[in-house]
Amino acid sequence: MMIRRQERDRRYHGMHLFIKDIFILLFWLGLVAPPAVAFEGTLNPNTATSSQLEQLPFIGAAKAKALSMCRQEKGQFSSLAEIQTCPEIGRSTFEAIKPYLTLSIPTALEQTNPSDSSAPQAGSYRFIPRIITRPGEIRVLEDSVYYDTLLNFIRHAENRVDITLFVFKTTASPKNRPSRLIEALAQAKKRGIAVTVLLEASNYDEKLSKENQKTAKLLQKHGINVRFDNPRTTTHSKLVIVDNRFCFVGSHNFTHAALAYNNELSLLVDSTALAQELQRYMQAIK
Repeated sequence: MMIRRQERDRRYHGMHLFIKDIFILLFWLGLVAPPAVAFEGTLNPNTATSSQLEQLPFIGAAKAKALSMCRQEKGQFSSLAEIQTCPEIGRSTFEAIKPYLTLSIPTALEQTNPSDSSAPQAGSYRFIPRIITRPGEIRVLEDSVYYDTLLNFIRHAENRVDITLFVFKTTASPKNRPSRLIEALAQAKKRGIAVTVLLEASNYDEKLSKENQKTAKLLQKHGINVRFDNPRTTTHSKLVIVDNRFCFVGSHNFTHAALAYNNELSLLVDSTALAQELQRYMQAIK
């Protein structure tokens, strides 16, 4: 019995090494896909370039080219399911890339800065929604779309950013989204953009006040003007105004949960008149 068991174990070990060697060989030959790069955000297959498509999980140069050719021959996709009809794109590949695709918003590819310690992974890519509005237009920013959109607007601010929040909570995590917003605001201030932040000072929630005070110190280190409301009142507003024109109004606080996971809803309103009203409201808070 012992001899049979040893023989069986020897054969199993030999087969395991054989399969491992075959996998390694196939990997180096390019026949087995390497681990996919981590992604955030979404990409529009109707507007993405071949190089952008190539960054999707399990999409190499050949499949990216096939997707581009399919789009040229058949026209823009009216539904994501149509992508499965393209050569080189089967059901399994489509299911792998589907979570990263959208037809509702245009997107742009951004490469994270390897020297940025807050980047999710050095050399990784993020598909950032690029929302462009016209005067009077209102755009719905659901869930995490708000964060990517606001981050873009702050990074491209031309003269001013005004913020009023109930809570602005950061952590030491390199993926913490409120911390990334602080970095964007610091860069804006460095470019000469006027940045003001109004935060809640609570007389009933000591933990919340401490979080806001900690964030205020981080902002003030970058020369950003921060003030607090009167502790006897509660400022529950979540408002951001960029360049006296673009108004972000809704439910999003600046916490990682609100910016990444929660069911949240805000509006982006392109209106100088509304911006003036909101600025007057902010300035009147004591």
